[in-house]
Amino acid sequence: MKKFFFLPLILFTFLLTACQEQPMIPAIPAPVVIAVAPYNQPTHDAQLLAGYIPSEQGLASPDDLALYTAILQERLAKTRRHYIFLTSEDLNITIQRDSKDRANVLATWAKIAQDKGADYILVPQILEHEEKYGPGRDVYSPARLISDFYFIKAIHPTTDSKDGFLQARSHYKEISFIRVNASGEDYITPRQHQPIVYFVQESISKMIRDFHLTLQ
Repeated sequence: MKKFFFLPLILFTFLLTACQEQPMIPAIPAPVVIAVAPYNQPTHDAQLLAGYIPSEQGLASPDDLALYTAILQERLAKTRRHYIFLTSEDLNITIQRDSKDRANVLATWAKIAQDKGADYILVPQILEHEEKYGPGRDVYSPARLISDFYFIKAIHPTTDSKDGFLQARSHYKEISFIRVNASGEDYITPRQHQPIVYFVQESISKMIRDFHLTLQ
């Protein structure tokens, strides 16, 4: 049987409404339980909840993903909500079929949340990953990062369907290029000196704001 993170491109086509992005979501009541998936990187369109995979995709290493997951968990813990931090083993499930008998990645994430008794699941995905290149303070190529965070309700809020509901998406993109100034020298901004982990942390901060996760 096909496993969740090894899906052929022909498995499914999402409903348009399932992939609509909402920039912000209403404040979530404090008692809810939120499952948090580890960082993952789709390499096939069939693994996406929205967007697209860059044609020449830079890949994060397993160590990179583990580091970013640890940073994410540490930052979320400070928001004082009830989280269930998942492992890669929790994601090793067969692709789920939705109520219309279609292979559906949204329903699969919803099923993972349901199995853990969670009300929501937070899914972090990296689409593009390139570390800064250049020795010391030299920068030949700045870091590049495209990532998405998805906030999924395990049970559809109006139909009670177990197919899940994509409630919100927090999109982050940091791609810049070195320019040449009037004197013909490379013009490198302070931001372009930053390693990729700086932008990962920035994307997490943006997501926490977008999803109103911090409790007062």
